[in-house]
Amino acid sequence: MKLLLCNSCEDIVKLSKTTRTCQCGATGGHYKEDGVNAVYYGNATTIGFANSEFKYALANRPRYGSGVEFTAFVIPDNVPTITHVDIEDYEEVVDYYWDDGFDDMMEEAELAKKQVKLKNVFKDEE
Repeated sequence: MKLLLCNSCEDIVKLSKTTRTCQCGATGGHYKEDGVNAVYYGNATTIGFANSEFKYALANRPRYGSGVEFTAFVIPDNVPTITHVDIEDYEEVVDYYWDDGFDDMMEEAELAKKQVKLKNVFKDEE
């Protein structure tokens, strides 16, 4: 998963197949047709999540205590999977029917969480 951190308003935007922008509008972007490569504009820092670790952390979210850690990283400036363009050269994408799989990932995590019986910490169970 790729995210944009707007260095102006500090909003974080999850990229999708359609154009998404930060709250102030200075940063925005989208995934290209392949769903892996992305293009963005503005003064932003690109961030990535290790998808499999994020999915595992969602599925194993504890009810109490510390959360499950996963790998997040700042994407280097010059990588082939994400391209920065000037705002004048950016072409907005509108396609409301594209599914990035994130909703399915969240649903799977919720189902996995329901399948795990949590011990009630306020009553003795054996």
